[in-house]
Amino acid sequence: MSRYFWIYSLFSGILLGGCENLIEYSPYQSGVGDLPEACNTRTIKFLDDIQKDTFRPFTIALLGDSHTYYDDFKDQIEYLNQIDSIDFVVHNGDITLSGIYREFYWYSEITSSLKHPLITLIGNHDYLSNGEYVFKEMFGPLNFVLDYNNCRFVFFDDIIWEKNVKDPDFEWLYNACNVKDEKGLDYIFVFAHIQPWDDSFSIGNRYLFYNILESCKVDLSVHGHTHTYFYGSRENCDVPFLITGDSTDREIVFLQVKKDTLIVTRQSI
Repeated sequence: MSRYFWIYSLFSGILLGGCENLIEYSPYQSGVGDLPEACNTRTIKFLDDIQKDTFRPFTIALLGDSHTYYDDFKDQIEYLNQIDSIDFVVHNGDITLSGIYREFYWYSEITSSLKHPLITLIGNHDYLSNGEYVFKEMFGPLNFVLDYNNCRFVFFDDIIWEKNVKDPDFEWLYNACNVKDEKGLDYIFVFAHIQPWDDSFSIGNRYLFYNILESCKVDLSVHGHTHTYFYGSRENCDVPFLITGDSTDREIVFLQVKKDTLIVTRQSI
């Protein structure tokens, strides 16, 4: 055997001896293990049980792209626990960097102390490795709806490249959004990790997204992904867009939903 083999063996022994979970948390592990299950499903059931039959003003907190920024993310959660006037919190996706089990565990561990109901979207990084399957078991369906205080919240999986370049289910999005007049809703909100002008969207998909937002009278489209805050209009679309930054911004975005207006504010932590 060559001296390179012995050097490799010595290095491997040191590495494995110092990292006892190295194999356990490989990118190929798909089992949820000791992670919670169906978190979004349970949150929606809880909110459905406490909502009112008629509209009342309420506030939700928004954040996203916490992957790898665990200290900042923990501070965001601790800050949210100091505020009582929040109905629920939405994380706009990318809770992991590589979609591995250990990252989902860290997210669960940090958010377990949150005192408010939490809804989590899937991000493009969460699709990596076997992350899609862990996410589904941990949170539930990737496309889902919450009807709350005469408002509809539509949570939409619009990942493309990390999903083998598969188009999002725009038919589902249209059907979920096209209920405003039928149900007499005050507001419709769409949440999706990636904004439609991203490079992963084809021109056709981009304008199909815009058309659905406009034709269904969506009031606000909320996203993450860019790691940079944005609130305003894009490409002549009549529906405004709101994008949260990442955890290193050390801020929370609040959406106040009132009868005749929406108020977006940013609060440093």
